[in-house]
Amino acid sequence: MENGRRMPPNSMEAEQSVLGSMLLDQDAVAAAMETLTEEDFYAPAHQVIFSAMAQLYRSAQPIDLVTLVDVLEQRNEVTKAGGMEYIAQLSRTVPTTTNIGRYVAIVEDRSALRSIIKAGSEMVDEGFRADKPSGEVISAAHDAIYSIITRQRTDSLRPIMEALGEAFERINEAALSKGGIVGTPTGYVDLDAMTAGFNKDQLIILAARPGVGKTSFALNIAQNIAMGQSLPVAIFSLEMSAGDLAMRMMCSEAEIPLSKVRSGQAKDDEYVKLLNAMSTLSTAPIYIDASGGATVPEIRAKCMRLSAQRKLGLIIIDYLQLMSSGRAGRGDSRQQEISELTRGLKILSRDVGAPILVLSQLNRDIERRQNKRPMLADLRESGSIEQDADMVIFLAHHDDMHGEDDEDENVGENLAYAILAKNRNGPTGEVTLRWIPEYTKFVAYSDREEL
Repeated sequence: MENGRRMPPNSMEAEQSVLGSMLLDQDAVAAAMETLTEEDFYAPAHQVIFSAMAQLYRSAQPIDLVTLVDVLEQRNEVTKAGGMEYIAQLSRTVPTTTNIGRYVAIVEDRSALRSIIKAGSEMVDEGFRADKPSGEVISAAHDAIYSIITRQRTDSLRPIMEALGEAFERINEAALSKGGIVGTPTGYVDLDAMTAGFNKDQLIILAARPGVGKTSFALNIAQNIAMGQSLPVAIFSLEMSAGDLAMRMMCSEAEIPLSKVRSGQAKDDEYVKLLNAMSTLSTAPIYIDASGGATVPEIRAKCMRLSAQRKLGLIIIDYLQLMSSGRAGRGDSRQQEISELTRGLKILSRDVGAPILVLSQLNRDIERRQNKRPMLADLRESGSIEQDADMVIFLAHHDDMHGEDDEDENVGENLAYAILAKNRNGPTGEVTLRWIPEYTKFVAYSDREEL
């Protein structure tokens, strides 16, 4: 007990063994410095000692008893560090420096537990305050826990043998796959041939001008995956309601004009088709969250719960510029906030083990050009989006790129392109699609005779 309260989690023996190992072995220094900070140590004396060691490490000086004491004397912190006798004793109490990895892991684990306790205590205090809306408190709680989770990552430096094993698994998957599709098929054969499907740790950006149909294309992909592959798809809509999205999917599946359904002008036989489409869709593993204002930690928590039941095939977010980092008031620019969001989404795809398709706006510069074929520079707040994305797919109509006076009699306002402008692990290019606006549906151009 400490002051009548429970002692926060800590291991004095592990902390002493880390510091003692660092005094004896330079390899131990590197192992500790890679993972720990002075705040990870519970004992104030150990924080002071590790801070002095970090100063020596940053200046590329050797760490031993003499150099450590010298720095502590310069900082007038020998007494804070426990005194000369205690410092000298550290190196004598280490069982063996070869176990430095385990000592570091114990210190890191206890530090994480203390951080959880602190975050929980702060959540309780915030919960009792009446001057903040609950949404802001929840967002802060998510951020606190998420920061602890991201600190726990241990997959930084790995021996090449592990990486080679992972690479061979992917090679084997490709060899055994049908048609070279190793990821989740989108249902668009030509697009899948270029991308090999959407892979589990990929961040894919789908961008287009307003009104081109990026939400419709994303929903078409969701239906193809959920109904064709029986894989769960999670959709986070920050703009449209769940009912609106469901209506679009029903009309697309039934091939009934959306405008007729909305205006109540559908005929009896069309209502029968709608009921059949509803029956089909009702069994599809599609999950919609239209609560709005989603943050990365909130999406992560919901997807982790869903993936615990069954492996996710795809996560869709509509759309990036409506997302919030949950840290309003920090003074960050919108570009910085978007950068934080895209990095968080990329990490999320790895954590959940599912590809993430994020819809994005284009900036207004494209409207000033005669040729409105999208380019990577047209991505709104483009720097971090282009950098973090594994794929960037632009959606554009034929007339936007070629003008209305194109002489090709086979093209028209319903011809569209999915332009793969960035593909980190494969070729770039474009896929021709046919847009059926009344059904809010994109189909492969090769299917045009069936329309």
